[in-house]
Amino acid sequence: MKLLGIDYGDSKVGLAVADTESGMALPYQILKSKGWSDLIVEIQKICKNENIEKIIIGLPIGSSGKESLQATRTREFVKKLEESIKIEVELLDERFSTQQAQKLSPGKDEDDIAAMLILQNYLDKN
Repeated sequence: MKLLGIDYGDSKVGLAVADTESGMALPYQILKSKGWSDLIVEIQKICKNENIEKIIIGLPIGSSGKESLQATRTREFVKKLEESIKIEVELLDERFSTQQAQKLSPGKDEDDIAAMLILQNYLDKN
Protein backbone atom coordinates (compact mmCIF):
# COMPACT_ATOMS: atom_id res chain seq x y z
CA MET A 1 0.00 0.00 0.00
CA LYS A 2 1.34 3.46 -0.90
CA LEU A 3 1.18 6.14 1.76
CA LEU A 4 1.52 9.92 1.77
CA GLY A 5 2.82 11.60 4.91
CA ILE A 6 2.00 15.25 5.55
CA ASP A 7 3.59 17.75 7.91
CA TYR A 8 0.98 20.52 7.72
CA GLY A 9 1.95 24.13 8.31
CA ASP A 10 0.28 27.44 7.58
CA SER A 11 2.92 28.53 5.07
CA LYS A 12 4.65 25.28 4.06
CA VAL A 13 3.51 21.68 3.87
CA GLY A 14 6.03 18.85 3.89
CA LEU A 15 5.27 15.63 2.02
CA ALA A 16 6.78 12.17 2.16
CA VAL A 17 5.89 8.89 0.48
CA ALA A 18 6.26 5.25 1.45
CA ASP A 19 4.93 1.87 0.66
CA THR A 20 4.17 -0.71 3.29
CA GLU A 21 6.14 -3.40 1.44
CA SER A 22 9.48 -1.61 1.77
CA GLY A 23 8.62 -0.13 5.18
CA MET A 24 10.70 2.94 4.34
CA ALA A 25 9.51 6.54 4.08
CA LEU A 26 11.26 9.06 1.84
CA PRO A 27 10.99 12.85 1.59
CA TYR A 28 8.90 13.86 -1.42
CA GLN A 29 8.25 17.59 -1.70
CA ILE A 30 7.55 20.85 0.11
CA LEU A 31 4.49 22.77 -1.01
CA LYS A 32 4.01 26.47 -0.38
CA SER A 33 0.54 26.87 1.06
CA LYS A 34 -1.62 29.24 -0.98
CA GLY A 35 -4.78 28.38 0.90
CA TRP A 36 -6.61 25.14 1.54
CA SER A 37 -8.29 24.90 -1.85
CA ASP A 38 -5.05 25.07 -3.85
CA LEU A 39 -3.29 22.80 -1.37
CA ILE A 40 -6.01 20.17 -1.58
CA VAL A 41 -5.91 20.24 -5.40
CA GLU A 42 -2.12 19.67 -5.30
CA ILE A 43 -2.50 16.80 -2.82
CA GLN A 44 -5.21 15.23 -5.00
CA LYS A 45 -2.87 15.35 -8.02
CA ILE A 46 -0.03 13.78 -6.05
CA CYS A 47 -2.31 11.04 -4.71
CA LYS A 48 -3.46 10.21 -8.22
CA ASN A 49 0.05 10.29 -9.75
CA GLU A 50 1.60 8.23 -6.93
CA ASN A 51 -1.37 5.85 -6.44
CA ILE A 52 -1.67 6.83 -2.78
CA GLU A 53 -4.07 4.67 -0.77
CA LYS A 54 -3.78 6.31 2.67
CA ILE A 55 -2.68 9.69 4.04
CA ILE A 56 -0.97 10.11 7.39
CA ILE A 57 -0.96 13.66 8.81
CA GLY A 58 1.09 14.73 11.78
CA LEU A 59 -0.87 16.25 14.67
CA PRO A 60 1.25 18.75 16.61
CA ILE A 61 0.77 17.95 20.27
CA GLY A 62 2.84 19.86 22.81
CA SER A 63 5.31 18.15 25.12
CA SER A 64 2.71 18.58 27.89
CA GLY A 65 0.35 16.35 25.92
CA LYS A 66 -2.05 19.20 25.12
CA GLU A 67 -3.04 20.14 21.60
CA SER A 68 -1.66 23.42 20.31
CA LEU A 69 -3.33 26.10 18.21
CA GLN A 70 -1.57 24.51 15.22
CA ALA A 71 -3.24 21.20 16.11
CA THR A 72 -6.63 22.92 15.81
CA ARG A 73 -5.64 24.31 12.41
CA THR A 74 -4.41 20.87 11.35
CA ARG A 75 -7.72 19.28 12.34
CA GLU A 76 -9.57 21.95 10.31
CA PHE A 77 -7.37 21.18 7.30
CA VAL A 78 -7.97 17.43 7.72
CA LYS A 79 -11.73 18.00 7.76
CA LYS A 80 -11.54 19.96 4.47
CA LEU A 81 -9.25 17.33 2.93
CA GLU A 82 -11.56 14.47 3.92
CA GLU A 83 -14.50 16.31 2.33
CA SER A 84 -12.57 16.54 -0.96
CA ILE A 85 -10.70 13.26 -1.26
CA LYS A 86 -11.78 9.64 -1.22
CA ILE A 87 -8.67 8.37 0.52
CA GLU A 88 -8.47 7.38 4.17
CA VAL A 89 -6.79 10.04 6.33
CA GLU A 90 -5.26 9.28 9.70
CA LEU A 91 -3.77 11.65 12.28
CA LEU A 92 -0.59 10.70 14.11
CA ASP A 93 1.06 12.41 17.09
CA GLU A 94 4.06 14.23 15.62
CA ARG A 95 5.65 15.30 18.88
CA PHE A 96 9.30 16.28 18.35
CA SER A 97 9.34 15.47 14.60
CA THR A 98 10.29 19.06 13.69
CA GLN A 99 13.20 19.05 16.15
CA GLN A 100 14.41 15.72 14.77
CA ALA A 101 14.06 17.00 11.20
CA GLN A 102 16.10 20.11 12.05
CA LYS A 103 18.91 17.88 13.30
CA LEU A 104 18.83 15.86 10.06
CA SER A 105 18.82 18.89 7.75
CA PRO A 106 20.44 21.85 9.53
CA GLY A 107 20.02 25.17 7.76
CA LYS A 108 17.54 23.82 5.20
CA ASP A 109 13.77 23.59 4.97
CA GLU A 110 12.97 20.50 6.96
CA ASP A 111 9.24 20.13 6.29
CA ASP A 112 9.59 17.15 3.95
CA ILE A 113 11.99 15.50 6.42
CA ALA A 114 9.44 16.05 9.21
CA ALA A 115 6.79 14.42 6.99
CA MET A 116 9.17 11.51 6.38
CA LEU A 117 9.68 11.08 10.15
CA ILE A 118 5.92 11.16 10.77
CA LEU A 119 5.36 8.55 8.07
CA GLN A 120 8.25 6.36 9.23
CA ASN A 121 6.87 6.47 12.77
CA TYR A 122 3.53 5.28 11.40
CA LEU A 123 5.21 2.45 9.48
CA ASP A 124 7.23 1.36 12.51
CA LYS A 125 4.09 1.15 14.66
CA ASN A 126 2.07 -0.85 12.15
